Amino acid sequence: MGKARLRWSDWYGDANCGRIGPPLRGTGEIVLKISQHFKLTVSAVALMGPSFMASAALAQRADEDVLSVAEDAFGTKVGNDNVGLYGPNNARGFNPMQAGNVRIEGLYFDQQAFVGRATARSTTMRVGLSAQSYPFAAPTGIADTSLVLPEEKKTLYTFSSDVSRPTGLNSFLIGISTPLTDTLGFQISGLPYSAPHAQGGSHGDRWNLGTTFRWQPSDNLDVIPFVFYQRQANEEISPSVYTAGAFAPPEIDRNVFYGQEWADRAQDELSYGLIVRGRPFANWRLQGAVFGSEIDRSTNYVVNYRNTTAAGVGNLEILKYPAHRSYSVSGEVRATGVFTQGKFRHTIHIATRARDTRRTFGGGRTVTFGPAMIGVYTPQPEPSYTYGIRDKDAVRQYTPGISYAGQLANIGEFSVGLQKSFYNRTFGKLGSPTSSTRSEPWLYNGTAAYYVSRKLVVYGSYSRGLEEFGTAPDGTVNAGEPLQAQLSEQIDAGLRYTIIPGVDAMVGVFDISKPYYDRDAANVYAVVGNLKHQGIEFSLTGKPITGLTVVAGAVYIKARVSGLPVDNGTLGKIEPGTPPFFLSSSFQYSHPSWKGFSLEMSGDYTSAQTANRTNSFNMPAVVTVGVGARYNFTVGATKASVKLNINNVTDKNGWNVDGNSGRFTPLGQRTYAVRLSADF
Repeated sequence: MGKARLRWSDWYGDANCGRIGPPLRGTGEIVLKISQHFKLTVSAVALMGPSFMASAALAQRADEDVLSVAEDAFGTKVGNDNVGLYGPNNARGFNPMQAGNVRIEGLYFDQQAFVGRATARSTTMRVGLSAQSYPFAAPTGIADTSLVLPEEKKTLYTFSSDVSRPTGLNSFLIGISTPLTDTLGFQISGLPYSAPHAQGGSHGDRWNLGTTFRWQPSDNLDVIPFVFYQRQANEEISPSVYTAGAFAPPEIDRNVFYGQEWADRAQDELSYGLIVRGRPFANWRLQGAVFGSEIDRSTNYVVNYRNTTAAGVGNLEILKYPAHRSYSVSGEVRATGVFTQGKFRHTIHIATRARDTRRTFGGGRTVTFGPAMIGVYTPQPEPSYTYGIRDKDAVRQYTPGISYAGQLANIGEFSVGLQKSFYNRTFGKLGSPTSSTRSEPWLYNGTAAYYVSRKLVVYGSYSRGLEEFGTAPDGTVNAGEPLQAQLSEQIDAGLRYTIIPGVDAMVGVFDISKPYYDRDAANVYAVVGNLKHQGIEFSLTGKPITGLTVVAGAVYIKARVSGLPVDNGTLGKIEPGTPPFFLSSSFQYSHPSWKGFSLEMSGDYTSAQTANRTNSFNMPAVVTVGVGARYNFTVGATKASVKLNINNVTDKNGWNVDGNSGRFTPLGQRTYAVRLSADF
């Protein structure tokens, strides 16, 4: 890998949709080959989404800085740091991961197991305009992970250490990245982790290992296999609290572990994959991937305090499950043809996504220990559990599709996509006959964007998807059962405006409709109505003055439930657990004369929100503030950085609530964290 190469995007433009141009907030690199025959203005293309950046996501750790790479305020993770409104578990009030909207390097991945820092370089949330760069867009947004790739020119050793107090968290990442030949590179990283007094009252030990190869036998072929493994052991479980009425639990000392030492969790997680990209013909490129993802959970307890009073006394119940396993094989094959005619460009995608997912779950039993005070360690003897019969579940799904995108230079673009999904699910008790369900819906989507000027683009889109809705919660008859896939749809529109060079603002509106799951009259978790999220979201990112980086966003969501349970008063019309308003802002300042030193500040505001299914009480608004400092320096040929963060500076106490289930968990306490990273 010692010889110079063109980047993948130099040959192909955008790897997902064939768009040509620099990254969203990139360096203005000129795209080769295709762009010699078809030219768009840089400003127009830059508005339309990021180009494929895998070749830039190498193995360095000292320069990891989430604020400097965030393209908008809708959610970015780099290393261990997050910024923005959304994440893989929450976008526009929904869960993209359980909806199946996870990608690795832009390709479909059915995630069961964690993909950690030893393999994953960054994860970016794509909603609104940025989601249009993906063919076959789906409701709820897309979480796209880029991989840690090997260095191409030299051997690089990396080290990163994180220490946090009072949580007691200690982690150390050690890695090596090296070219093995001119065409083959390799990186491997290991990360031991311990948290003897972890925030929220749980603690345990983990270690993980990740490796990535990259083989580039020619400029037209890129082959990337990877493996990530994590072992989690002796992780004592943080209790969940359920109150006896329309009130929150009293505040507790969050440094106290008040679960049980013997009620722990142990599991093995494995994710792996093979990505291949190539250009067999002048106008066509192929890309495909196959991924595996599995969790083997050998020990699992759930600690609950039920019917907790305003004074903090609840009934201690501990549920234990037998061994569970979830595994999936998934992937995507896509052919993309790009054809130009004067100022017009036509892009055709022909693709198939597929997955085969198998799960065993259930069979747990609960032991009740009687009244106990939350926040106070009250050791109990470990009882003997007799398990029930476990359930099994298998899903096979494949979805072929075709899409077309048309672009007119300096004017705009549009796309349409059509898919046919074949979904088959079988389920039942282990050792017993199974039942099955099938669904074969047509799925379709369309997008449009108009370049009003070099600074302004307006867009709109519609998408219809088939997605699963997680698993039934504890306390229901079908607890732990994967929920049946259902149709959902999304309409969104908005604009992007460049205020000044390097500072971009986005405003969007969205309307998402999905079935609503809750307990029915028999305490079975099932579809009981419809759910609609209508909202407005805003993003402001860039460098308004020399040295200052801003990533700020806000979202307003009107979440409403309809159906018979609302009509008869069993449920309230406002979906619990979805704050109507959330604001997240982060700032970094580093004057050129400071020579590598920078200051950071962040603030989040979560509005008051309905806290239970009947809408009979609200949780108050919460404001949290964080501050930090960073110093980048070199020692000889070694690049290094040290970073200090103080999170929740005011030590705001209180509770988070999952309004649908009524489960309370404590807010994170004030923490002091230090990170030292070096590349040598």
